[in-house]
Amino acid sequence: MYKIDQSTQVQEVALKSTIPVGINDNCELVSVGRYTASNGSDYLGFLFKDANGSELKHMEWDVDPARVTPKPGESVDECVTRRINQMLVRIKHIATKFIPENQFVVQGNNFGELVDSIVRLLAPNTFTGKKLRLKVVYSYNDYCSLPNFAPFVEDMAKDPSGLKINPKYDKMEKSTAAVEAQVNSTDEADLPF
Repeated sequence: MYKIDQSTQVQEVALKSTIPVGINDNCELVSVGRYTASNGSDYLGFLFKDANGSELKHMEWDVDPARVTPKPGESVDECVTRRINQMLVRIKHIATKFIPENQFVVQGNNFGELVDSIVRLLAPNTFTGKKLRLKVVYSYNDYCSLPNFAPFVEDMAKDPSGLKINPKYDKMEKSTAAVEAQVNSTDEADLPF
């Protein structure tokens, strides 16, 4: 049965907004933790906020060999190793903004142990109040996200900034916006029907 009445609540005001695409100054890491998704998979989650209170969640997942696509000439095992290494580089890139590189040493026999080690090392007292600069791009499915490859975060004290937008690799426009622009610029003569 379908019914709309006074008990049907509508959220009229957005509670949070997302840190926008581009280079964003004065951001902070506000939490790091191990979380469980609705499918039961654990992930490492980083939550960033900018000066306006907008948020960006960055998640790192265990690499599932059944879900990787090897490059030509690459075995599944080589692909898994490459993807794990890329993930470890992203994690180290974030963590070493708060912990000296020579002190950031973590390991685990499995993904869960690795995440727990990272969370222990990145206690709130290591990152609270530290101002960062974040590079935010659109993901393949048009969500604001950190790029897959470093550098994407740096200390605000770094001058000049080493973060750059590369239009060749950084997705700065939603795919849906590009499609809309193409449709809007099409006249009747271009239509196939």
